[in-house]
Amino acid sequence: MNDYYIESATKSDMDFILNLNQNNMPAVSMLSSDLFLKFLNISDYIKIIKNDDESVGFLIGLFPNKLYDSINYQWFNSHYKSFIYVDRIVVSNSNQNKGIGSYFYNDIKSKYINKVSHLACEVNIKPLNQQSINFHKKFGFKEVGQQFSEENKKLVSLQVFKLKN
Repeated sequence: MNDYYIESATKSDMDFILNLNQNNMPAVSMLSSDLFLKFLNISDYIKIIKNDDESVGFLIGLFPNKLYDSINYQWFNSHYKSFIYVDRIVVSNSNQNKGIGSYFYNDIKSKYINKVSHLACEVNIKPLNQQSINFHKKFGFKEVGQQFSEENKKLVSLQVFKLKN
């Protein structure tokens, strides 16, 4: 991981983020240019990870009570007062299984461990995203609920990782 570094995403990263997101559907939801621009304004953590100067992944995270209509985000809003919600974490295929997801989550932990109580996310059960399920379990996330989304096309496991008591 010594050649990898994290930096804030900007509008100039839009093509990379949209293309990487699109290439990883249905593991992640659709991301339009309008939604990306909205995320730039409302996200509390919107970062890319680079290897040398090549972008290889991104993560978008939000604190509670943002104007964002994702039903999964809204579920956490109604059940938790203090969290950072990972809307999506995506790593290029050629850079998977190299610790990048853990690198992102450890970065969030170090920034927010004394600011929020939980790191929150959802993982697809239907369609099955076994790689993400395994990753989140290994990192220490625990399931706290399940719900259908996208007109019952997706079933997600709602999960949290406790940052502080």
